[in-house]
Amino acid sequence: MRATIYISIIIFCLQACREKKETLKETHKTVTTDTAKINGVLLELIDDNGVGKLKAISGKYRLSGSVKIKSPCYFLRNKGKVMSYAYPQFNVQETIVILGDTKKESLNKIFGTEIQGILFKNDSIKIVGTLKNYSPINLEAGVDEKDYWGFASGTYKN
Repeated sequence: MRATIYISIIIFCLQACREKKETLKETHKTVTTDTAKINGVLLELIDDNGVGKLKAISGKYRLSGSVKIKSPCYFLRNKGKVMSYAYPQFNVQETIVILGDTKKESLNKIFGTEIQGILFKNDSIKIVGTLKNYSPINLEAGVDEKDYWGFASGTYKN
């Protein structure tokens, strides 16, 4: 009789653990928030359950660094085109900026208060620097070129 009770308790506990694992798997969400093709590389920004990630889908570049701004994240654009600047004096072929801690306003315009730089240098893509608590930035209006320079030069560090 005691053995039956112990076995029943163990089976009950195992079943409860299994149900909890299944619930956790169902709530894990990965969503692509933005994509861009820069220097022949398809870049994908991902919201992985509230954590921003950058993925290089194609190309010869190695990816280093991590997204440190709040997700969802988007590439800054101007008239629908991802903005980028080259800085040969810093050996940077392309500098792009991502916008984080974003919210949609009533007219579906996206604004955010955090930015982070992405540099294309030689054979690597480096995620660098962050600026947080910035005044609201419109995804389509972007930021001044001085911020791109700040990321490329290393002035804006993590």
